[in-house]
Amino acid sequence: MMHSCPVRVEGRVVVFRFLCGLAVALLMVLTLAADVIVLKNGRRIEAWGIEERGDHVYYETPNGRIGLPKRLVERIERSDSAPRGFTTRGGGATRLPTLDLPALSDADVERVVEGGKVNRKLLATLEGEADRGGSEGARLRAAAAHLVVARLHAGQGETANAVASVRRALVFAPSHPGLLLNLAALEIEQQRFAAALDHLQPVLFQEEFAFEAYRLQGWIYYQREEMGRAIAAWKKALARKQDSELQSLLARAQREAGAAAGYRQQASGRFVLRYAEEEVEQLRLAAGILRALDSMYDEMAGTFNVVPREPIVVLLYSRQTFYDLTGMPPNVHGIYDGKVRVPVQGLSSLSSRLEQVLRHELVHAFVFFKSRHRAPRWLQEGLAQWHAGQRPPVSRPFFRPLFEARDGSALARIEAGFSGDAGQVSVAYAASWLVVDTLQRRYGRADMGDFLAALARGESRRQALRSAFHLTYEDLDRDVFDALR
Repeated sequence: MMHSCPVRVEGRVVVFRFLCGLAVALLMVLTLAADVIVLKNGRRIEAWGIEERGDHVYYETPNGRIGLPKRLVERIERSDSAPRGFTTRGGGATRLPTLDLPALSDADVERVVEGGKVNRKLLATLEGEADRGGSEGARLRAAAAHLVVARLHAGQGETANAVASVRRALVFAPSHPGLLLNLAALEIEQQRFAAALDHLQPVLFQEEFAFEAYRLQGWIYYQREEMGRAIAAWKKALARKQDSELQSLLARAQREAGAAAGYRQQASGRFVLRYAEEEVEQLRLAAGILRALDSMYDEMAGTFNVVPREPIVVLLYSRQTFYDLTGMPPNVHGIYDGKVRVPVQGLSSLSSRLEQVLRHELVHAFVFFKSRHRAPRWLQEGLAQWHAGQRPPVSRPFFRPLFEARDGSALARIEAGFSGDAGQVSVAYAASWLVVDTLQRRYGRADMGDFLAALARGESRRQALRSAFHLTYEDLDRDVFDALR
């Protein structure tokens, strides 16, 4: 694919939808594509985690779970683009099962969270009823109440608190497979892969939940680059239930495993580096690449004030293998999709170009972790270029029209540009760099860290911009326009 202007795409973030929505999908707090509840009065409500239970329809909001009487609902329009797997382009996977706790429909349980706040007094009452030798129903109500609280915390980006709530729920419903699945997903959200595998182990023997347990287990192994185990787990899942999305993921894993068969591997505590011998000519060079990555890691950890818990997988493919596996156009020189993937050709030294591309993709990884996968595309690409020293080689009038238009914020036009043709993508990359450059120079890196943290908490992009920089979208447009002049 040829660009109509001299901007080159040095890297691209391709975030797996499954990776983005894993824990919140389990907790019915979906953060990507929304479904729509159509009311009989004609009102349309974009909603996540829609669940029909009894005579009510429940859905998630940033302030908690809301219920509507079914008599008010005309229909529910399910989005085909809802998160369904961790694909790079479209597709999907089955949503994980709703927790089988009948007490979730109990009136008191539903009132444990109201107006985005936890009713601690009611929660203590339900716990007390369960602790005093209560019936199974009382124990289930207490467990369900803590699950409702966990959903609230997860929706607010407070994963550690969500984990604590699910653990408390397990006190009242020990070894419940649905709760263990929720807990495993939240552990994965925090990159606690070993703990997640422990939680999944007993669920593998529960036939009703085994498909989902093996699916999650395979995903963890895939992220760790343990491809043989990932393939085996996904085959076991498919033996229990056919699923077209998982079948395509299995096929992808098999292709990747085949392409990387015989690759050498070196590892540090922070990275797993895999490469083809014919592309990296000396073991000493591979060790040098690892040292360079470790240095970049220290820099990124300080810049973004976050440290990934699991080693980052870095794959150096031959050029042909990279483009065959990823389907990326020739102007793309690296991607981050949960792993850093870069095409190389007969390396005899660590070139400045390769070092720049690796830095670009590592920025994507750290922004992903810092924002809890909630950073918009313009912010991801702007920060990656800015920190990799990739100033767009174009004059500012090239992307000035984006900020001169008066039909809404330039940010929306930039974001849309990433889905356009080659020229529009180039403009979007250049404009993203300019927005980030303006924010960094005028307001400083500390405010940028606050912006990413606000996104991680579940604030909307507009709310996060105001929280961190005290700016509206329109204010930012004016600041960038002033910078253009």
